[in-house]
Amino acid sequence: MARIAIVTGATGGIGREFVREISTNAAYADIDEIWAVGRNKDKLESLRADCAKVVAVEADFTADAAGVIARRLKEAGPDLRLLINNAGTAYMGLFEQMGTAQAEAMCTVNCTALASLTAASLPYMHEGAGILNVASAASFQPNPYLSLYSASKAFVRQLSRALSVELKGRSIRVTCVCPGWVDTGMLPRKKDGRKIHYPGMISPAAVVQKALSDNRKGKDMSVPSFFAQFCRLYTKWMPAKLVMAQWTHMIEKYV
Repeated sequence: MARIAIVTGATGGIGREFVREISTNAAYADIDEIWAVGRNKDKLESLRADCAKVVAVEADFTADAAGVIARRLKEAGPDLRLLINNAGTAYMGLFEQMGTAQAEAMCTVNCTALASLTAASLPYMHEGAGILNVASAASFQPNPYLSLYSASKAFVRQLSRALSVELKGRSIRVTCVCPGWVDTGMLPRKKDGRKIHYPGMISPAAVVQKALSDNRKGKDMSVPSFFAQFCRLYTKWMPAKLVMAQWTHMIEKYV
């Protein structure tokens, strides 16, 4: 029975770093295959060329990616040691300008597909396995101009923390990963010729290394960087209206 890890959104940024870290970290030396899930065939092939353990799974989470993976799990019957739910999508701007299709797609990718894949994966997970769900520091508060993204990541955080309690009896560790700004291709760098400043930005490697370490320690939350930790505490104790006003003042010049 093959021992596997599944990484969604594996072809760039945080996802690609998860693949690299799992393939090189001695703590995961017993993993035989890393199922790297993504939409871009060429990027998946490049990832497989870089790592012999990679099994490329071409799938689209706006469609039936969770179903594709579920069927492959049923066929292979593996020992699933790590599930990394990293696939996600974002939108910065007025909610009313998103449009129905984009709003539905975000909910599908960030919420529905994550929950469906987790449900499909649990029958193949055993004692000592780990689940890491990538949320965001944006989940700590309502964020105007990131309204649906923040709400979807709050869903991920609440689900993850509840599952961490439910699955303790099976000794399966669940960790919600809540970084602040991460230096990936998802972030625009300029708006109308003006450079966008992202306070406390960190590298994907810093996010991934802390996330995996926290999961091995059994922590239900992984909050990398002082900035994200400050956001978590600040939004816990300050009135939400004040926090939203401060956020809006900072961000509205870019949207």
